[in-house]
Amino acid sequence: MFVFSFVEARADLSPKQARKLITRMPGFDLPTSAVRVKRISVSGDSSAEAAAEIQIAFRLTQNTQGHWRILEVRTGPNQWEPIEFIASGKATETAQSGCDASDMRSRAFSTEPSVKRARCLFAGLLGVQLPSDAVRIKSISTLALPLASSPSAVAETVVHVELRFTREKSGWLVTGVRSGNGDWLNPQVVYATISEEKRKKARAELKEIASALEVFRAQRGFYVPSEMQHILMDHLSPRYLSRVIRIDPWHQPYRYSGERERFTLSSTGPDGKENTADDILVSNPLRKSRFIAFQTKLLTASCHGC
Repeated sequence: MFVFSFVEARADLSPKQARKLITRMPGFDLPTSAVRVKRISVSGDSSAEAAAEIQIAFRLTQNTQGHWRILEVRTGPNQWEPIEFIASGKATETAQSGCDASDMRSRAFSTEPSVKRARCLFAGLLGVQLPSDAVRIKSISTLALPLASSPSAVAETVVHVELRFTREKSGWLVTGVRSGNGDWLNPQVVYATISEEKRKKARAELKEIASALEVFRAQRGFYVPSEMQHILMDHLSPRYLSRVIRIDPWHQPYRYSGERERFTLSSTGPDGKENTADDILVSNPLRKSRFIAFQTKLLTASCHGC
C-alpha cells in the first residue's frame, strides 16, 4: 500500500529534510539511502528547488515478439507499482516500441535485456532524450518467477531528477517534479490520478466477475455459495470467466460472499481494510428477468491520504 506523510521543517530546507521528503513522496516509501541530494536552491521563505539522484528498480518482461518492456516500478520494500497506472498505456507502449530498432533486435528472445535497451526503455518512459546522463543503469539481473510465462529481469537504475518544494503550515512538501519535456508535475495530483485509475479498474473487474456470476446462475439456477474467493474462481474460470481475477489494484485479494440467491463482491480499496469508507462493492440486490442488476457503490468519491 502506498505511504504518504508530511514531514515538518520550519527552517530552511536542509539536504536531510529534502532527502526524507523525496523518499516519502505520494506513492513511494524508499529507503533514505536511495536518494542523494546534490543541490538545493532556496527562494525566499517558502519555496526551494533541488537536484537529486534516486536509485529505483524496474521490472521488465518480454512480450510475444521477444521485445523487453517495463512492467513495474519498485516504490518501496516488497512494493511494486504497475506501469499501467503511472503512464498512459498507449503512450508508454509507443515510447517503448521506439527501442525496438534493428540494431537491438538481434537480442530478441534473449534471457536478459541489454543495458542499451534498458536505458532506452527508461528514457522513453521518463521522456528523456538520449544521449543523457539523466538515466544510468547500475545492474540488470534475471528473475526466476514460478510459473512465469516469459522471462523477467530487474534493472537497478539511477535517475537524475529536479524537484520543487513549497513550505506550508505543516512544513516543506514536494510540490513539483520536472518531467523529461520540462513540465512540472505535482506528485500529489499524479498520485490522485493513479488512485482514481485503480478505482476504475477495481470496479470494472468486479463487474466482470458479477457478469460471469449472472451467466453461471442462468445456466445452473443459483450463484456460487461460498465465502472463499478462490472457490468462486474455481467455479467460474474458464467457462464463465475467461481469466482468473484474484487481486485488486492495491495488491489485496478481492472478497466474495455468496449464497444461492445473492452475492456480494468487494475490494477493500486503498486502505486495505474491510468495511471502511473507501471500499468498492458490487452486489445483486434485485434480479429482473434476464437483465443483470448491479449495484456498484464507492462509499466516498474522494479518499484523503489514500
